[in-house]
Amino acid sequence: MRSTLPLILTFVVGLFMVGEFFIPHWRYHMWTQVFLEWGFILAAAAYVLGLVNLVQVNLPKVLNKEQDWPYKLIMLAAIATMMIPGFIGGETRLQDGQMYKWLFDFVFVPLDATMFALLAFYIASAAFRAFRARNLEATVLLAAAILVMLARVPIGENLPVIGTKLVQFMNWIMDVPNTAARRAIFIGSALGAVATGLRIILGIERSHLGTDG
Repeated sequence: MRSTLPLILTFVVGLFMVGEFFIPHWRYHMWTQVFLEWGFILAAAAYVLGLVNLVQVNLPKVLNKEQDWPYKLIMLAAIATMMIPGFIGGETRLQDGQMYKWLFDFVFVPLDATMFALLAFYIASAAFRAFRARNLEATVLLAAAILVMLARVPIGENLPVIGTKLVQFMNWIMDVPNTAARRAIFIGSALGAVATGLRIILGIERSHLGTDG
């Protein structure tokens, strides 16, 4: 029963929510909005459950000084540092002068920007390995990347004779081949999401229950 009841609930709720796209009645949409609000509540509860699980997993490792325990200690301290001012500030925590707002603007945002700045080096390393002209496809990718990067900087725009044409060709690359490839990826992702949703609704995919059987 513990495995059957979740499957039944998943099937009923999933089928009910899919019907929103095919049943235009206003009362039906009203009930789907109620279900969505309950979904937001469950998502908030999942965040709390994830926080409890995070503390339960990492706190014993810090107390026992297991491998990488200083990093786990810093993580737990950071969680407490952000949570306590957030609870104390209440609804005014995002206003100027509040400790939570100060921590977010002057600690979290700079750390986030630093992390993304460091990712630039990894992207450059990956691009160097990917853009080697080993075959025709890699050569086309390399040529397109060079043209786009050159047209994006002022030195490319100000090149005599070909500067304007280079920018126009770059815009064509971004608007036509790039957009076509992105749409193909989005369509493939959407089909994968639909397939996964159907597998979950029909009970074929049961990994969310902790078992694949």
